[in-house]
Amino acid sequence: MKKILTILTFLFFAFAALGQETVLSTWPYLYQDFTKGAVYMSDGKKYEKDMNVHVAKSRLHFLDGDQIKEIRSSDIVLVELNGDQFTVVGDNVVKVIGDLESGYIGVLTVIDYLRINEVDGPYGSKMDGSTAIRGTAFDVNGIYNDYKELLNSRSYGNDLALKTDYYLVVAGRVYTASKKGVENGLDAAGKAAFKTFLKQNKIRWKDPESLMEVVEFLKFL
Repeated sequence: MKKILTILTFLFFAFAALGQETVLSTWPYLYQDFTKGAVYMSDGKKYEKDMNVHVAKSRLHFLDGDQIKEIRSSDIVLVELNGDQFTVVGDNVVKVIGDLESGYIGVLTVIDYLRINEVDGPYGSKMDGSTAIRGTAFDVNGIYNDYKELLNSRSYGNDLALKTDYYLVVAGRVYTASKKGVENGLDAAGKAAFKTFLKQNKIRWKDPESLMEVVEFLKFL
């Protein structure tokens, strides 16, 4: 029974990580609204705020009255929001799949800026992607200060594609989720063991369930 619950919990996080493919230019956030969550800081303090993850900059935003403000990523240890956990990899807020202590996948969801350079226009024509985001929530360095005004304008935005990047984090070591990304973080003995591992396991580098196999492998290096 415990094994079944573990599998179901994992699948929940996996589908949650993969569920969103676009975001509105006037609402560049991971969730549909700001939601009560908790953020644990590097100084040991905990704050409970209405929060959301800004996917244009991969930052944590919170409400201070009707104002949207940003928490400095370097101060964040853990975020609990909307049933998900987040932490910081590099300078980016990433969703956690796995265990923060023993090893996890960091799921980074951001605007796909390469794809917004070409946006469908009238009659199948193409228009510059900068037109699609002009005058939107991107204007003030990623923060639109007035929350109520942002809510009122959100239905007038354009759909912008999101992309998902994965990172493997084990014992404080960060690997880009790719064959080369893992190899670059290994010594000669580790590379040899990894080569054998890949022969025995078919890894799908965009599949969280498959990536957890790599995380488990890395724990023993």
